[in-house]
Amino acid sequence: MQEVTAARFTVAVQLMAEPCLWRWEIHDPSQGQIVANSWSNEWMAYDSPDEAYRAGHVQLTALSLP
Repeated sequence: MQEVTAARFTVAVQLMAEPCLWRWEIHDPSQGQIVANSWSNEWMAYDSPDEAYRAGHVQLTALSLP
């Protein structure tokens, strides 16, 4: 699992069991909650962890902007 932190959020990439694809999640560690998830929020999953990371980083950047 890759993780990157920006401001107060963290993006993590995880392998899904079914289907065998990758998703990103954005966490708010101070609240202990998932803020966004590519599978639950957008029904998007990725063939590789790098693809999922790039997409999650784009979302993380959008959330971190004022």
